[in-house]
Amino acid sequence: MAPEKLGIRKALTLSFAQTGISLSLSVATIVILSRLLTPAEIGVYSVAVGFVALVHMLRDFGVSEFVVQDPSLGDDVTRTAFTINLIIAWCLAAILFASSGLIGHFYDNPGVTRVTRVMSLVFVLLPFGTTHMALMKRSFKFDSILKIRLGETVVRGGTTIALAYAGFTYMSMAWGSVAGMAALIAGCEFWGGRYRVRGVGFAHWKRVMDFGWNRTIADLVMQMGTQSANIIVGKMFGMAAAGFYSRGYGVVNIFVTNVVGAVGNVAFPAYAREHRDSNTAPQLFLKSVAYLTGISWPFFAFCALMAFPIIRIAFGDQWDAAVPLMRWLCGAALVGTLTFQCNGFFTAIGRYRDVTRVEIQYQVPRIGLTVLAAFYSVEAVAATQVLVYAIAVVLYYRMVVQYESVRLWNLVTALLPSGLVTLSSCVVPAAVFYLWPGSPSHHYVAAFMVAAIGGGLGWLLGIIFTKHPLLFEIQRSMSSVARRLHRASDPRY
Repeated sequence: MAPEKLGIRKALTLSFAQTGISLSLSVATIVILSRLLTPAEIGVYSVAVGFVALVHMLRDFGVSEFVVQDPSLGDDVTRTAFTINLIIAWCLAAILFASSGLIGHFYDNPGVTRVTRVMSLVFVLLPFGTTHMALMKRSFKFDSILKIRLGETVVRGGTTIALAYAGFTYMSMAWGSVAGMAALIAGCEFWGGRYRVRGVGFAHWKRVMDFGWNRTIADLVMQMGTQSANIIVGKMFGMAAAGFYSRGYGVVNIFVTNVVGAVGNVAFPAYAREHRDSNTAPQLFLKSVAYLTGISWPFFAFCALMAFPIIRIAFGDQWDAAVPLMRWLCGAALVGTLTFQCNGFFTAIGRYRDVTRVEIQYQVPRIGLTVLAAFYSVEAVAATQVLVYAIAVVLYYRMVVQYESVRLWNLVTALLPSGLVTLSSCVVPAAVFYLWPGSPSHHYVAAFMVAAIGGGLGWLLGIIFTKHPLLFEIQRSMSSVARRLHRASDPRY
């Protein structure tokens, strides 16, 4: 067991290293773009990407997850997965390009058409990196993945900013996505050439298709629910409102994409490996949720309280309308944290049909609730997402507690320290929110700094006094740094 745990810890370290750098670059890119582009221009891209994201779920057809979790992966299986992925992705690229005019006509905006056409090129390129990355994840080659992902982020962000500065407006983000995908493929060839799929085949198409249909339906329904707000807000309130909603969701999206994504990148192959080798995936899931809530709950609570200074500092005063939206969406993400690992966990242990059923059960009502809320206001749309995630928690955890090691009492015991840490981290930010002279809108930078420092100290004290599992990781990291500094200063090394 020890080597396995060390392997997971090292993979998480590399994944979070990628996350930290990618997060910094992503935030810098968003901040710069928010000053180069208007809310309406960003709204055009957001609406187009909402449609593209739905199609995006179809192009992979669950191939990446199938390759990672398959208990007896061979060359024939890999070739079959690659071939099916290639055919589907190229067909979707053609369909997306051909239907781009209809999508633009639906919104009466030619910009949506142009963005959609350019984004179809991403689908042409995707298959040549998908299987590469899946095989590297299965083999825990996260050192190579780190280099590839960072290269992609740098190229995508740099291209987007350069084109926006040159006057390409919303098209800069579309072409940046194409450039990023090309960089990812080049990185896969350079750092992961040994995982290249050689040849095509259909020998195991039934197995791949069964898994793929279930995962695709689940992912498609999930994306329809997730993107429904952007699409509905854009249609009923206009592009500027879609831009405000996008920025209100921006901090949540960055955290989910980078931090939750970093955990998920390692957790999914780790669940699959633990399930294959020792059938201990539920214990690993419980630990993963405890770690994730210890980070995400304090973060989302802080962002909800400090939404105004965060929006004003990051994006400027033209985005103030996004503040109430951000507060509701952070509240929704705080609840949703409990579900972020459920999809990957049940898929990794072979219960992918159950995942499909649960996603349909709460994502379809999500679309209906979003439409109803849109008849009231954009803020009502954001508030509805809290209810949606509460429903998802109930549905997923009815299955989670079926496992002996994740019974309800074990779950409550594991999550209680995270709840206490969240409360301790919110003491100072809450005081700033309610007691700052003239409210945080005056001298908002100072208000944010006081809240951030106080929140950080409160988080650390909470981790120490509750003996949260994160404390061991912090102590271990500090010991590792101390050893390295000692070695660097010791002339014997």
